[in-house]
Amino acid sequence: MYFLEDFTRGFEINYGRSRFGGDTWERFFNYPEIGIGFYHGTFGNSEVYGTGYALFPYINYKLVRTPKLSIQNKVSMGLGYATKPFNIDDNTFNTVFSSHLNVYIGLGLLADYRISDHFSLAISASLTHLSNGAARKPNHGINTLTTSIGAKYHFNKALTPTIHKDQPEKSKEREILIVGSVGRSQSAPFNPEIYWNGSLSINHLWHLSEKRAIGVGIDQFYSKAAPYMWEAYEDYDENASFSNSDYLYNGAFVSYNVFLGKTTLFVNLGAYFGYSIDPPQPIYPRMGIRHRITDHLVGNFSVKASFFRSEFLEFGLGYRFNYRNKKKS
Repeated sequence: MYFLEDFTRGFEINYGRSRFGGDTWERFFNYPEIGIGFYHGTFGNSEVYGTGYALFPYINYKLVRTPKLSIQNKVSMGLGYATKPFNIDDNTFNTVFSSHLNVYIGLGLLADYRISDHFSLAISASLTHLSNGAARKPNHGINTLTTSIGAKYHFNKALTPTIHKDQPEKSKEREILIVGSVGRSQSAPFNPEIYWNGSLSINHLWHLSEKRAIGVGIDQFYSKAAPYMWEAYEDYDENASFSNSDYLYNGAFVSYNVFLGKTTLFVNLGAYFGYSIDPPQPIYPRMGIRHRITDHLVGNFSVKASFFRSEFLEFGLGYRFNYRNKKKS
């Protein structure tokens, strides 16, 4: 990244808990720690990039668990705030993000060792990402690789119990999930207009167990930003006009889903078909999180991307149709 003058520095505060009940979904994941965290960090040049803050929920998957030693894989996603985004008048050098509000994503590897009843030493290495998902341009996003050393305070002085994780029973549950979502995005820095985007997805899921499912489905996208976003800068024509058919494009996808109680983490990989304007790549990724509001109603947040470049963030609602029993006989 240009204009770096210093190392990044920051701190993170987390509050978490682990449940060891026999009837919780955590037993399928070696009883992870779940909590909420706060992050503050610099980006190597406070005059250009300012500083960042984030508030996020997280989950720590336990890779190694003994009474005193714990090695964990941490995944977090939340809301970030950048103090000095791009501004055409006085901050044109900042091309990594152009809005105060951003999405924060964190991945980390952590280890801690209990040295007393209430304290443990902790070390970690983590990668954090902050961007607005193309809601405003420019939006290269910023990735920060950090290492840390610190201490943890344990409210419960008991050592971590060594519990073998349960293997979920195989399932023959099947469901059809229909999700409609909307979002807004800017196509390019030289085009200031903000466009609406929408999608309708139909996904058939095969539940492998209470822990995972795979699926196939079809997407219908409507994006007024796509014709401008997919055009190369040298081919851009500000006087070009498009019809509704140019904003529509379809895709077929496969999906992988992980169930954390009522919450689902999912990743889709799709291929385009039925479009008027050629996409930049023939395939597209999509990832996000869904939460079951009722037995049938689902809330959705996801990122639609083009290869490794975000196209838009989307929020929506879905409806589930279950038509098979949960467990295999």
